Amino acid sequence: MLRRGRKTLVSLDNGDWCFGRVVGPRRGASGFRVQLQKHGAGQKHPTFTIAAPNGGDGFAL
Repeated sequence: MLRRGRKTLVSLDNGDWCFGRVVGPRRGASGFRVQLQKHGAGQKHPTFTIAAPNGGDGFAL
């Protein structure tokens, strides 16, 4: 299944950076927390969703 969303650079809380796809409301904005949703073996980039300001796995730029 193809999931639409904005491709963006994500700064993960562990210090790493990755290129991922952000889906959900406000996906066109920047500067918000994101939660890793899934990363299947056949996917080119991990998929993130919008997270609460004090939660999630990283920060979308």
